[in-house]
Amino acid sequence: MNKFFLILSIFFLALNSASAQESVETIFAEANTAYEQKNYPKAIKAYETILEKKTESASLFYNLGNSYYQTGEIGKSILNYEKSLLLDDQEDTRYNLKIAKDKQIDQLSSVGSTPRQWWENLVRTFSANTWAYLTVLLFWGTIAGWIFWLLAKERSQRKRGFVLGIVGIPLVLIAGLLASTRNDLEKDSHRAILLEKEIELRISPDPNGKALNTLHEGVELNLLEEINDWYHVRLINGDQGWLPETSFEKI
Repeated sequence: MNKFFLILSIFFLALNSASAQESVETIFAEANTAYEQKNYPKAIKAYETILEKKTESASLFYNLGNSYYQTGEIGKSILNYEKSLLLDDQEDTRYNLKIAKDKQIDQLSSVGSTPRQWWENLVRTFSANTWAYLTVLLFWGTIAGWIFWLLAKERSQRKRGFVLGIVGIPLVLIAGLLASTRNDLEKDSHRAILLEKEIELRISPDPNGKALNTLHEGVELNLLEEINDWYHVRLINGDQGWLPETSFEKI
């Protein structure tokens, strides 16, 4: 009898899962249709409904970014393009992101990459899975090098095997570190997009603190520190200050 109920439970669980997936696909199709009909508010509502069901994809964020762009909500448009790129680095998404950023009020110039930013840019070159595959390939390449060094009959082959084995060790360690760091960034990129239409960047985590300058939606933020629902942030031009957590959304 217990076995019967277990099988029945598994059956209904699978049925509910299939039904939920069908529901998401139906909503996604309806959202796409609304977008094609230029009913952008309806498309946004449908895409957001899918996100509420804890379903995410690069195409979902891309379409949502397009919808927000059409309604003039540049901050949310940039945010969703960035989220899409985090899952799948597509040329079309980068192109649309550039167009959206050109609409920003604040056109900040980068002061150049710090060592930390340079490292994070390198980490973002590939996904965590790609870095992991590369680590495995380098590992087996290193093993092959040592095998050649031990077993090859010709001195030139042993020499090449030795060099491959020596060079491979640090490359495996670096690739493994890149894979681990990329995995962490995919969980929390420490980046955010300002969504407030206009807000003051302040010198301290206090709504009455001295204002450093005025920022507008769409500005990219690097999150450095959190104190009482306020974040110490750095802009791409090097400026730093404090913003309330409610003014932005993490990528």
